[in-house]
Amino acid sequence: MSMTIARLGRMRWGLVLIAAGSLLITACGSSGPTTSGSKTVPVGILLPMSGKEAFVGQWFDHGVEAGLYAVNHSGGVMGAKLSGQLEDTAGDPVDAVTAFRTLLLRNPVAVFGPSSLEIEGVIRQFGPDHVVDLMEGGTTQLDYMNYPYVYRVFPSDSELLSGEAYYAYKAKGCRRAAEVYDSGPNAQAEVGPVTHAFEHLGGKIVASATIVAAQSSYLSAVAKLFNGTAPQCVFFHMDPQTASTFFANVSQLGHMNLPFITGDTGASIQLAQAVGLKNASKWMTGMAAPPAYAQSNAAFLKAYQAVWHTSKPLPASPAMYDAVVIAALAMTAAHSTKPTVWRPFITKVTNPPGTKCYSYPSCVALLKKGTKINYQGASGNENFNKYHNVFSSFEVVQFDPSGNLHTVFLEAASALAALY
Repeated sequence: MSMTIARLGRMRWGLVLIAAGSLLITACGSSGPTTSGSKTVPVGILLPMSGKEAFVGQWFDHGVEAGLYAVNHSGGVMGAKLSGQLEDTAGDPVDAVTAFRTLLLRNPVAVFGPSSLEIEGVIRQFGPDHVVDLMEGGTTQLDYMNYPYVYRVFPSDSELLSGEAYYAYKAKGCRRAAEVYDSGPNAQAEVGPVTHAFEHLGGKIVASATIVAAQSSYLSAVAKLFNGTAPQCVFFHMDPQTASTFFANVSQLGHMNLPFITGDTGASIQLAQAVGLKNASKWMTGMAAPPAYAQSNAAFLKAYQAVWHTSKPLPASPAMYDAVVIAALAMTAAHSTKPTVWRPFITKVTNPPGTKCYSYPSCVALLKKGTKINYQGASGNENFNKYHNVFSSFEVVQFDPSGNLHTVFLEAASALAALY
């Protein structure tokens, strides 16, 4: 790849390209409709590029960069290029505030990110500052959010966690499950939904443990999960460093012989390597949202290949690619980069009714003809409900011993929606 995680913690300007056209960008909250002047449109990228889940930030950043490429190499927004600046939240709500304030100095018209890890630190700032936020992350705390300037382009963990329970019960025949989650708020927020969905199906949680990340041993927690409880599967969430120690202890005590089921982090090669690819290929599964439309996925992969020089995108990157495309389409439809003007057009370009379109240039062509569009994303239909959330089908994925990710089970959105 031409750009790597070595950029972490640094500010960087992404895809600042100059092209013909005219555009005026003024301060957020006071800018008027675009007229003439600047040839770039500033946008912010707010992601956890360091900290224990920096790999999540890398996923999202890869999607944003592919989206910027797709837009800028198709004429930009009304002839102007999107210019991205990345700020690192370190996966912390407090650090996110500082990073967000740094972005505001550049007067971005949109922000991509942050993730669930730090969204609570800044979520109330998007309205007052009139900055539109398209974020990714599954925290259940946003299932019924009422923040007009915040849109979540990735399904809630409530749906994803229902998918974990559904797979355990329906595909693996698990009726007695154990749970082990680290003590962080993101992990703890998963306990209730996965328990509810599993018990709704008829399963029973027979043991549970909460662990502190990055400890030198988890032997006591492993013993608690298995001594006398006889679980048939285990739901878990932890970062790769913690998982390396935890699963070494699981193997040490002879319990690496049943399904270990986790969420979208299970699609991460870092987590699979921490578990050990030999064991992960037999016993660990994760969750991923499958590409919903061939045309959209083809457009995404073309842009991703151009930026990252690989046709194997990182997990969750399609959703952030969609976020950039959606923002650019909304600005184009509104004939403005003023957030208060283009924000209402987000649902106008994504939700039905409208002519379905699958790539930025094809959607822009329809808009220029005055056609109402319904963008179909690389990560799903991107139809937002009244709480600015979207829904998706899911696939259960697993790595093979060589580190290749494969789909092992498919789940329809309708089946999962009934569980939460």
